[in-house]
Amino acid sequence: MNKVLLATLASAITGVAAAQAPTVLYTPARDMKDQGIGVKYWGSGVISETDETAYEGTHSIRVSTRNFFQGGVMTFSNPVNLSNDFANKANLLKLTFKVAEGGTTSSGGGVGAPAGAGGGGKGGIRGGGAPGGPPGGFPGGFPGGPGGFGGGKGGGGGAPGGFGGGGQGGAPGGFPGAPGQGKGGFGGFGGAGGLSGGTTSASVLKTLRFVITTSDGKKSEVYAPVNVNATGERGWLTVAVPLQAISGLDRTNKQITAIALAGDATTTFYVGDMRIVNDSTPIRGEINQGNLNLGAGEEATLTGYGFGGSSILRYTWDFDDSDGIQVDAEGQTVKRKFRKPGTYTITLTVSDFYGLKQPYTTTIKAVINP
Repeated sequence: MNKVLLATLASAITGVAAAQAPTVLYTPARDMKDQGIGVKYWGSGVISETDETAYEGTHSIRVSTRNFFQGGVMTFSNPVNLSNDFANKANLLKLTFKVAEGGTTSSGGGVGAPAGAGGGGKGGIRGGGAPGGPPGGFPGGFPGGPGGFGGGKGGGGGAPGGFGGGGQGGAPGGFPGAPGQGKGGFGGFGGAGGLSGGTTSASVLKTLRFVITTSDGKKSEVYAPVNVNATGERGWLTVAVPLQAISGLDRTNKQITAIALAGDATTTFYVGDMRIVNDSTPIRGEINQGNLNLGAGEEATLTGYGFGGSSILRYTWDFDDSDGIQVDAEGQTVKRKFRKPGTYTITLTVSDFYGLKQPYTTTIKAVINP
């Protein structure tokens, strides 16, 4: 009898453990090939497996992006089934990533050549826009690449005289079902004058774009704000988006065959891990100081601190509840001057960026003296 009971308990525990096992889309513990993952370029973006850095193990996926339409695509030979995960609004797609140190830079030497010295670059090839997606879906295909770079190089070891005008990439297919209208890029203009020695840093990454393709041919997408100045483990950061916040995913069969990644800056980042996590952590928050006692016109700096597990948090402020709670300012740290004497209630609201969790509010008083 005891053996039967123990066997039953062991089976139940195994079943619970299996049910709680996360859905993993990419793990650094194994090579991409072993996971059935392939990569391909998106527009003029670049993507490849690398051993330059790793979240765990020895590898990561390196993605170079220039804008929301140029980056890299991860493909899955065995579609990843998110049907069960999608049913729970507490399930999120979590990406662990790291921005490359220094991003993309160009070093300088001597003074560059005069403007126009370089010849214009050739136009790009015809854009490869596929037929447009169904209503509400992401436009069909990925945009064609831009024209080649022209521009003469700066003389005497100087920085390049300037890039030629990039050819205009093919526009994506329209909504709904219109064919892609990709055209060849236009020839680049002559290079601008080269600059003196120095470096040009990559722009700061503020938002990541995910475009998800499912085996039924449909596409869905989501934009996720990121804070690359946050403190992470060895430089690794995380961003997580609720599956139910991914636009269009609810209309697909949820069998993932590809995920395209791009950002709003010219930069390079590494994918260290990608998986589904369950996070029902309630949001909590506080203001960095207690009640205020200020003179009229005196400026106060207020900082909100919030915690909500893996959720992306939004901070909004109301400085006078007498006219109702409104959004007078937004941001984790804000500055405020009260011009008129009186007593004011300052309200901080910390909310889930995608609106799926219950917001949290906290208040302090501000006494403003004449």
